[in-house]
Amino acid sequence: MGTFGVWSAYGAVGRSIRIAFVASSILIIAYSIACIVYGSWLASSRGQYAELLSPSLYVDVARILFVVSAITIVNQLICMYSVFKELRFWVYACAVTSLIIFVMLFIGGIMGLVFRSQLTMQIPLRLKMLTSLRELYGTSDMEQVTDAWDQLQSNFKCCGVDGNDSLVIWRTSKWYMHQKPPKPVLPASCCVPGKEEQCRSGNLQNPDTSTTYTKTCYMPLRTDLLYVVHVAAWMSLAASVLQLIPAILSSWYARLIKK
Repeated sequence: MGTFGVWSAYGAVGRSIRIAFVASSILIIAYSIACIVYGSWLASSRGQYAELLSPSLYVDVARILFVVSAITIVNQLICMYSVFKELRFWVYACAVTSLIIFVMLFIGGIMGLVFRSQLTMQIPLRLKMLTSLRELYGTSDMEQVTDAWDQLQSNFKCCGVDGNDSLVIWRTSKWYMHQKPPKPVLPASCCVPGKEEQCRSGNLQNPDTSTTYTKTCYMPLRTDLLYVVHVAAWMSLAASVLQLIPAILSSWYARLIKK
């Protein structure tokens, strides 16, 4: 096989492999940017709810998606440079790095699916929410829990946990018991913005829907977490599989380089 033969790096096969490699690398870079955006959004918009449940594997999935996708972009840029400059050692090094990234993203995807399974079958989310609301909300050493509940109720426009443990559950909480008279019956996060005064002094048995969030929080949180983690898990698994394409193509091209 000559230097410029069909099966050489400069022949028809070599050129085709290089074009396919560049196309797959560009695709992975674009997809990795999407993973970074989604991972950072998931961690920033849902990360605080980790205080209400454990284990919080979904936060780790979001971080893996963000960090490993950033590494992927750097690796692909180095690999593209190495292919164009025909740096065989660095081409192989990038291919090995892609395999490591494949393992990391695959593990991240499996972690997401495991979390969904745990949330569905094992994690007593309702009980954890009840406990955190009654025992931990408003306490000085559990500000993270207080912030998590406030953001949950404000973001989802909900109040309380579920069923019989709706708005009235706040009267059984340590937060309510430690208030000085006149006691607000609800935290401000249960109220429509701008109508906190009427909301916090209202009737919990017959709340005014124009001032108070009456929907409970358990099902909205559970449904939301199941969905966003499902998306993150499959994005991570898809990203892991995509790593193999340029790794194989670049290694193949490196074998054709004769210098």
